[in-house]
Amino acid sequence: MKKIFNTLVTFGILWIGNEYFSEYISINNIKTLIIAVVLMFTFDYIYGLLMAASFFTIPIGVGCLTMIVLVLAAFILTPLKLYLLDVYLAGFDIHGFWTYLILTGVLSVFTLGSTSKNSSEKSA
Repeated sequence: MKKIFNTLVTFGILWIGNEYFSEYISINNIKTLIIAVVLMFTFDYIYGLLMAASFFTIPIGVGCLTMIVLVLAAFILTPLKLYLLDVYLAGFDIHGFWTYLILTGVLSVFTLGSTSKNSSEKSA
């Protein structure tokens, strides 16, 4: 449920960026936007599987190292996803370094906000 909510938030952020900041983010049509969001969801899902797999390797001593690498990778994962979409998805264009930086920050704040809220509800 959390991943679906984050996917909807990502869709909303990219849509708002395309509508109101079209000089920085250009998305040709709704089909391209949906494909971009589905690809970002797929990247997140694969990252989640790698994170879960690292927990299983902790007893043999390797998990501690992979966990550190995966946590550090989370900081560069969002800009990397955006860059790959920009390069390989026709009709999805992000213009400028600062746009990447701001869009990464906005996506991180809103998706992490929903994640931490759900995590705190489960622990209570």
